[in-house]
Amino acid sequence: MPEAEDERWRVFLAIEIPPALRRSLQRPLDGLDSLSEWIRVNPVERIHLTLHFLGHLPIPQVEELRSRLDPIAESHHSMRLVAQGVGAFPSLFRAQVLWAGISGAELPGLIALQADLGDGLRQSGVPVEDRRFRPHLTLAKTWREIELGPLPVKQVRLMRSQLGAGPPRYSTLATFPLK
Repeated sequence: MPEAEDERWRVFLAIEIPPALRRSLQRPLDGLDSLSEWIRVNPVERIHLTLHFLGHLPIPQVEELRSRLDPIAESHHSMRLVAQGVGAFPSLFRAQVLWAGISGAELPGLIALQADLGDGLRQSGVPVEDRRFRPHLTLAKTWREIELGPLPVKQVRLMRSQLGAGPPRYSTLATFPLK
């Protein structure tokens, strides 16, 4: 028989992002509003840098983690990182999660911290994901398997793209009908 929900907490290890970074992220997130039928934008106040997702754990086990993880964290120096660039998981072509990347000269320190915390979690009996750590801030998630509409293909066009101030301008040079 599963334990009652109030006896387990859904927990994760994360790094909180500062207010200035939240303000910087707000504008690009606002730019995604027009896509709200296809993606779920993460509210800026919920964005954080996840180190480990632990799932639903019994409350006593969560409380034990405090004493186990504190010395691990204290053995690492603070660091300065940068939220820079955007991308998607699993790829830009099959985007399910839109993210802002994490970079900086001290990134190896973050990777070491995440690995050491993972070791501490394993020693505490908490299962840890085996996949490679890819530090990022989740900006939005896409709705999967959404059908956007039919795409009839009856011709191919030879297009010209003109660059200049503003977005590229396209014009059709020739049209090639299909059978």
